[in-house]
Amino acid sequence: MPVTLNLKKTIDLPTHQWLNLLPVTTAAGATKCTDERGTDRFIYMLLGASSFWRYDTWTNTFQQLASPPTVVLAAGCAMIYDPSRGYVWLFGPLSSSPWAMFAYYNITSNTWTSRAVPAGLAAQWGTDAALAHTCTTYNAGGNDDYIYLIGNNSTTWYRFSVTGNAWSTMANAVTAAPGAGCALIWPFGYNVDRLYCLRGAATATVYYFSIGTPGWTTLTYNPASETFTTGTSVAYDSLNRIYIVKDATHRMFYLQLDTNIMYPGGFWPFTSGTAMVGDGLVYIKSEDAAEYLYYRRQTGTEHWRMLLGWF
Repeated sequence: MPVTLNLKKTIDLPTHQWLNLLPVTTAAGATKCTDERGTDRFIYMLLGASSFWRYDTWTNTFQQLASPPTVVLAAGCAMIYDPSRGYVWLFGPLSSSPWAMFAYYNITSNTWTSRAVPAGLAAQWGTDAALAHTCTTYNAGGNDDYIYLIGNNSTTWYRFSVTGNAWSTMANAVTAAPGAGCALIWPFGYNVDRLYCLRGAATATVYYFSIGTPGWTTLTYNPASETFTTGTSVAYDSLNRIYIVKDATHRMFYLQLDTNIMYPGGFWPFTSGTAMVGDGLVYIKSEDAAEYLYYRRQTGTEHWRMLLGWF
């Protein structure tokens, strides 16, 4: 039957649904991703070194997939979806040289392929990590060959060439080191020339990097009263909003990119477990045009979705 959803402001508050529990309790490094347009039915989740899953948003069920190459599930794990190739890219720490791993999961064949890692790491990658891919499936103005990496509590950041299987150190260092809770977003529906960096590290700082004329700019937004650190997760809505779940508070905000204003975005139900590094928020748009955010509890198995709107 047709559904009428008015979503009247001040009357219809954000609607939450409890979903099936995660198959594994989350821990530091647990991370997830999906098609950033929100159009894929599946959400991919790394929940352990040998525990890689996809969640079906149509059936509210989990399916275990092939385990990734050797990786330490800890701070420094990050994933990004690559719709032009049908891949999920995974970056993560290792406890010995070369101190990190990088690989892609082929969705069609259910197989992993290891790729090169940044050269010169002196210790296990830690603190946090974030990836961004300027995929031409998202926007033809992107460079489909490049994947960017920040984190490790360092101003050094990297760019990976898919065709060359090689990393290069970016000439323009990040203004200040991205730490716990950092994020990197390519806002393909708003400005293809920018990469937005939420610094994390218990700061309120947001930067953006200009790709065409390389350089970092500190974003002036208001109010900049909230700081973000361990436990922060982000999701881009494919247009002009970046949603941010703050630390382990279950409080959510969104940064409106076209006005540079930070708004309150609701509150996730229940309580959080111990704060942990690892992105746990994604954006999904259903076939009947309902828009949702999906979020998982920190250090727990609870899993929810929040209805944003029906268009």
